[in-house]
Amino acid sequence: MNPAPLTIINLKQEADTEAAYKNVMLSAVNDHVVRISVMTEDFYWHYHANSDETFLVTEGVLLIDLEDRTIELSAGELFAIPKNVIHRTRPKGERSVNVTFESMDMETIKVER
Repeated sequence: MNPAPLTIINLKQEADTEAAYKNVMLSAVNDHVVRISVMTEDFYWHYHANSDETFLVTEGVLLIDLEDRTIELSAGELFAIPKNVIHRTRPKGERSVNVTFESMDMETIKVER
């Protein structure tokens, strides 16, 4: 889905879901996309060979597991992961809501652990 240009997008409404995981495109910016992700469970270990990925937490706490440490982000905090860095995301607590910024053609490559 490509959102219509010149449209107001309400993050609170987009995050209003009972789904265990929701990840939808909110907007396109040049060759990048802005997505919202609602998480109530762990995402799998993966990396992106062709794009950095930036997370901005808007609700709850997001844990980003890297190979050597875990980053803990609270609402209002932002963290960027360079391409080719293996990671996984998971909520701390019941759920987290995150806005992500990434290349429009980003590939997600699953890593078996």
